[in-house]
Amino acid sequence: MKTIYVLNEIKWGIAFLKMANVKSIFIITILFIFFAPSGQSQDLPQNMWHPGFVVLDTEDTLKGKIQYDFESNLVQFTSNKTVKTFTSQNILFFKFHCQFFKRVRSVYSIPYELKGRVKIPVFFEILEEGKITLMAREYVIIESSNRFANPMYRTTRGFGSREILTYNYFLLTDDGTIHKFSEKRKDLYPFFGRFQREMEDYIKESRLKVDRQGDLVTIIKYYNGLVSSR
Repeated sequence: MKTIYVLNEIKWGIAFLKMANVKSIFIITILFIFFAPSGQSQDLPQNMWHPGFVVLDTEDTLKGKIQYDFESNLVQFTSNKTVKTFTSQNILFFKFHCQFFKRVRSVYSIPYELKGRVKIPVFFEILEEGKITLMAREYVIIESSNRFANPMYRTTRGFGSREILTYNYFLLTDDGTIHKFSEKRKDLYPFFGRFQREMEDYIKESRLKVDRQGDLVTIIKYYNGLVSSR
């Protein structure tokens, strides 16, 4: 089972994505972080409303509250008591202050062949960007468990049945290919090329696990740093 960690905001800079009014977006980002409410909720993040903004494929920017769903690739947006629904095909990206994790999250709509279909834009959260860009898609599974102390679990369908928030991870290489990551160390090493031996030593010495989100971000960030410094 994948473990969820709180991460810092990651900047995005891939050239083929259109960027809408960067100055306005920066101002909006500062505003919604500063004024974001701090209330707690028992809901999982996809069931909550988060302050943020959406940039549409028309490059229009909408500021308000966001509710998202990675599985259906839908975003609900509300402002001035009106609710609008957008698909991943209508959106370039959206950014929000997650009320569950208490951090800013950035999600982009990127073409991908999902479940054997033709490539269509789907949502990917950006966790770390560089020579290798680490991305994730969030989903929820139902599992019987008594791990009541874990905040990633919420009781459903009676005693001991839980909704568990988890992720699939993807590696975007600089040739534009998206690789679904198996969360196995042996499948990660080939991505490091000439730095493979150095990365193997770093992962082992630091006791990092590739199936933990926080550790995986640390690994990819370290690799991107190596590449950019040499």
